[in-house]
Amino acid sequence: MTLARTASLRSNGGHDIPSRQNSLSRTSPRKRKVYGSLAPAAMEGQASNSQAVVQNQGATHHGRNRSISDFVPEALHNVRPRVSTFGPEDLISIEGKAIRAQQEKPQMHREEYIAPRRGLAKEADSSSQTLPSPPPSNRSVTESDAEDEDAPPVSEEAGVEYFRISSETPSRKRKWRSLRQLGQGTFSKVFLATSERIPSEMGDIPEEKLDPHKLVAVKICEHGPAGGADKERIKQSLSREIEILKSVSHPSIIHLKALQEVPGRTFLVLTYCTGGDLFELAVQRRDIITPNFVQRIFAELVAAVRYLHKNWIVHRDIKLENVLVNAPAAFLSSSALASPQSNSQPLITLTDLGLSRRIPQPPESPLLTTRCGSEDYAAPELLLGQPYDGRSTDAWALGVLLYALMEGRLPFDAPPGRPDRSRNTHRIARCDWIWCRFGDEDGEWDADKAAKAAAAAPGGEAGWEGGRTVVESLLKKVRMGRKGLEEIEGMEWVRDGVRVEGGLQRKEDDGSILIES
Repeated sequence: MTLARTASLRSNGGHDIPSRQNSLSRTSPRKRKVYGSLAPAAMEGQASNSQAVVQNQGATHHGRNRSISDFVPEALHNVRPRVSTFGPEDLISIEGKAIRAQQEKPQMHREEYIAPRRGLAKEADSSSQTLPSPPPSNRSVTESDAEDEDAPPVSEEAGVEYFRISSETPSRKRKWRSLRQLGQGTFSKVFLATSERIPSEMGDIPEEKLDPHKLVAVKICEHGPAGGADKERIKQSLSREIEILKSVSHPSIIHLKALQEVPGRTFLVLTYCTGGDLFELAVQRRDIITPNFVQRIFAELVAAVRYLHKNWIVHRDIKLENVLVNAPAAFLSSSALASPQSNSQPLITLTDLGLSRRIPQPPESPLLTTRCGSEDYAAPELLLGQPYDGRSTDAWALGVLLYALMEGRLPFDAPPGRPDRSRNTHRIARCDWIWCRFGDEDGEWDADKAAKAAAAAPGGEAGWEGGRTVVESLLKKVRMGRKGLEEIEGMEWVRDGVRVEGGLQRKEDDGSILIES
């Protein structure tokens, strides 16, 4: 053995292994694969996990906004905490916890920025978002205008706030007594008010003791820049929303009762719904979410969205949080709604037309390009940055909403007991969803499970089969045959959702009635 070979063996611990480094250095240089996204992804995961811990400990700030719009460059970023590694015992415990959680409480989470806006949580650092409260009296604005003699007789009292706002139809001044603040958003505050006469000696009266037909929500919109958006953009968005609100009239769509513009602010008087929003109902009162009730409210929603589309308007932000419930849960669970399909009053109200817009009429293309809405309800083409038909993305969002009502969870969250490291947006882009509550081991629809669940529900004769057909017709890619709402509206399960001769009726606080054409 030569001295050179002996030295090589010694350097390699007695084994005849060629030097890999030398052999690599002799090969022609090639570009190596660089997985540059892995490190940032890991850092993002750690950051989101630590952020979730802070939130759970009661911190007032949050960093997750599931909305996607052209205002926020990285609005699609999902910072939901994820578990990075699993062992066999972990999988068992997670599956057990998931099953128990599914039985006890639905796995849905409200979009965090919606909660303070609806008055369901404290606003984070309210001192940094100080918006002017309404003045004790608006007489400086309306003193020169003669009030309508038929306006509700609200006697003014010291220390109580009043709103004097122009009513659009008929043209007159109306006055509302402020009761309490409902919520606060980035651009606005919302107050509960009433046109009912309240004697000053009665003081504060519980909301349930007031006439619900005389309650309104007064939205005060600021004209200045906020949230990173410039003043002109806010003004343009508000003008578009007001124009659309003025042009629509449907029993199941938010109604603009009055409007007043003053320097720096705009006052909108809107429908007030005493039952909160559909998200709250779907999470906290699963006993009310019966096949008949779901069939009825979904039929109402389809009719409302179809009304918008027929008028060349797309909503673009349909979700559980933007559907208000017109009656308290106690009423909905009473015998008065044993057969909700035949109730003549609308049960829900589609609200928040802030992202709505008109689309071009034929022969122009209806396709839009602005990415907006909420991540959980966004269609694949919207997430992929493709031009989209707002009518088709509205239909997709209705499919997500119906699935959430039926299953008690959002379709593109990781299935219970089946940990998935991919992001929600990836599953949406792939149209990757399964049935859980009504599914078999493979996530396929289980007719026996659905029939048993319907039989156990009060007044469950409608069954869940019709809902299954609708969901599976909507939660698919356009090129794979997603149905339009005109086809969905014609399905028997949807047609039978409202069995009211002459259409739905909505009572106004002045006694007038709007009848759906």
